[in-house]
Amino acid sequence: MNIRRTKLKKIVLATAIIFAITFLFLENAMAVHTGWFAPDETASLKNPFISEKGAGAEGKKIYDKNCAKCHGLSGKGEGESAGSLQIELPDFSNKEVSMVESDGEWFWKIRTGQFEMPPFQLILKDDEVWKAIVHIRTLGK
Repeated sequence: MNIRRTKLKKIVLATAIIFAITFLFLENAMAVHTGWFAPDETASLKNPFISEKGAGAEGKKIYDKNCAKCHGLSGKGEGESAGSLQIELPDFSNKEVSMVESDGEWFWKIRTGQFEMPPFQLILKDDEVWKAIVHIRTLGK
């Protein structure tokens, strides 16, 4: 009898923890996706690969591997995982969207992540992020 009570307590505790984590995640994910601004000092960061021959092709490979799952190959936000996300993805194919922010601001956002977008500073090297940005810029042309 005592063993059953202990198991029941563990199940109730585990359920409560899972509920709390799920609630916190959904609360953040369903927050309005506005006001995500990079720090002012990032606006002046320059992409060191913007004029480098081959950077766009390398950036496409990086984008296709790490970004297209959500953002889609064309950058319209129609990747295979996009439908399961709680946030609206930007349309990189729309020049007005893709060119609003500087490369430095995009660099900060990609590295930092927000809500369901992971912090790519844990996944990609800085030069890979910059090259991915070179490719993203081509989607809006």
